[in-house]
Amino acid sequence: MSELLEGLSYLGNGGYWAAFTVAVFMAVFVGLLPGVSATLVMALSISFIVLRIDDPLIGIVMLATLTGVDNTLDSIPAVLLGQPGASTQVTFLEGNQLARRGLAAHTLGAVYAVSAMGGLVGALALAIVIPVIKPFILAFGFPEIASMALFGVAMVAALSSGAMVKGLAAAAFGLLLGTIGIDPISAAHRYTFGSLHLWEGLPLIATTIGLFALPEMIDLTMTRRPVAMQGAVVNNREVFRGVRYGLTKWNIAIRNGLFGVFLGAVPGIGGAVVDWLSYAMGIFFSKDKSEFGKGSLDGVLFAEAAQNSKEAGQAIPTLAFGVPGGRAWAFVIVAMLAYGITPGPPMLGRFADITIMMVFSLALGNLAVTVIGMFLTGQLAKLTLIPYPLIGAIIIPISFLSAYLSSTDLIAIFIIVSAALLGLLMKQYKWPRPPLLLGFILGRIIEFNFQSAISIHGMGGLLTRPLTIVLLVLAVAIAVTFSKMGKIGTAGTLSDEETMPVVRGASGDDPTASADGAAAVSAKKRTLAITPAGIFTLAIIGMAAWALLEAFSFPTRGRVFPVSLSLAVIILGSIQLVHDLRQGKTGAIMDIGMRSAGMEGAVKTALLIIGWVTFFVVLIFVIGLKYATMVFPIGPTLLFLEGRTRWIGLAVAVPFVVLFNLIVMDYVMAVIWAEPLIPFFSTR
Repeated sequence: MSELLEGLSYLGNGGYWAAFTVAVFMAVFVGLLPGVSATLVMALSISFIVLRIDDPLIGIVMLATLTGVDNTLDSIPAVLLGQPGASTQVTFLEGNQLARRGLAAHTLGAVYAVSAMGGLVGALALAIVIPVIKPFILAFGFPEIASMALFGVAMVAALSSGAMVKGLAAAAFGLLLGTIGIDPISAAHRYTFGSLHLWEGLPLIATTIGLFALPEMIDLTMTRRPVAMQGAVVNNREVFRGVRYGLTKWNIAIRNGLFGVFLGAVPGIGGAVVDWLSYAMGIFFSKDKSEFGKGSLDGVLFAEAAQNSKEAGQAIPTLAFGVPGGRAWAFVIVAMLAYGITPGPPMLGRFADITIMMVFSLALGNLAVTVIGMFLTGQLAKLTLIPYPLIGAIIIPISFLSAYLSSTDLIAIFIIVSAALLGLLMKQYKWPRPPLLLGFILGRIIEFNFQSAISIHGMGGLLTRPLTIVLLVLAVAIAVTFSKMGKIGTAGTLSDEETMPVVRGASGDDPTASADGAAAVSAKKRTLAITPAGIFTLAIIGMAAWALLEAFSFPTRGRVFPVSLSLAVIILGSIQLVHDLRQGKTGAIMDIGMRSAGMEGAVKTALLIIGWVTFFVVLIFVIGLKYATMVFPIGPTLLFLEGRTRWIGLAVAVPFVVLFNLIVMDYVMAVIWAEPLIPFFSTR
């Protein structure tokens, strides 16, 4: 009790409030800037905190607050700009479509309310659970973590039931991408092409930005329209209406918040996995499943409630056992050890004051960030009324900078461009991207824990662990249940009428006008034909075949996963290829299709933007990334804007990117730039 009172006494300490305020505003900074994570900011600031802040409680709680409240405002770039982070793919999928309907302010208001409630649920759960959680956490070994990760794979059925084969093939291909790097078990170098920078695998930020963000930004830039429709309501009043709606969803906040705490408490389950699993669980308990994937506010709330609460869950193994629940919490442990504090039972004894203030700070920090978001969003939401070429002129170069920041090597440029090309083709030919990204994130988790479990327990012992069996059965049951529900098969991409103008045939007739004619065509026997969709599927099969041949050169234990996954992609891809050759149709998928398809001048616009992006990439290597990004805004503003808007856009976009480079990248982040080919542009 004395330690508890000692902790609460810090509420009258000015140093605590100063550190708390700095942490909250750093979290705002992290949330608003795409590609900048709490992990990165903590890595840059931990030395300063430990060396300059003498009181361990203030230093540790400051770091914990930063990592625990940075998930609220990262929904802003995902909703407003179509720029998702690693943990906001669901928010992007559903929320960006709502923004296009003019509901950005309302959506974000609801997100703030549910995120705040989810954060409070997490903080309360942390306070209750820490004293009693030890037996449960100890029951989770390698087999259980691998089984838990399979929940993510089971969700593929829910995310792609309109195109099951494509969804499973995409997931298998994502898992295959996750094998790139040094195998942690056999130490084999797999698909690294001799590059040191691929030893740890493909960088998550660069891959996510390339697969999700860049294709959306390029697509929206090609439409030459604002994100939101004309007449959209974007003011603080609409934000507060959203807040009121979010408060009515307290049941979602509690249910999905507790689910987030549970998942967060399992070491190795990342934020992106929590995002999708919470979303899928919400869909499972929903009566009307047809709304999801088309811009569902409840779908956004399912994910956001768990995102904030998961941080409290990740604090549980961090404080109780010294096992970081997430990457950012590893820095909390580093700070604890630097201050001479050992995680474990002392956190409920000698250092209970730190634990109680961490709980209090997580709860209060979530409320503080929510209030800041509510007052910022009314103005930020007006970005959705600006023609997207202007937004793209700023966000696209910043995306490249974010990707570079994640690896500080120009290989990030190749990765982001390759992933963007893959993402655009998947959008064009209706392949769902979420299963691929989820598979990529889960790949290493599943392989490492499964291989470790086999080494320790053997295959027989693995299948006799009760918790493992329960989790595996649940994973299979969930996949089968979702696949048989059928209703969720209607979710996914918006219909053509909702996403783009009606494409008329050569005769000028509306192809949707005659249902009887369409039925007659579908009733005919389809002839085999080579289509662009079939060529893309064949390319996927070809990449998997190359990966299979390459895998046979790996050590025995290092080749098991690559060989199995390559074969899975080849088999599933071959099934899909037959479907494509027969010119079969694809059902609705849980993704956003090409919004610029069918628009007047779409081909010319596509060639213009591809040409400019290609020129930009060449420029990166010639004069350097820093200066190339300063040049990039000239293209979209001059090519895709007209009249006064063109010159206003140029006057806004170029200075913005220049200042971002000089202030954020050079001064705040102290980036070490790769050397360009022309020495004049050297930063040294």
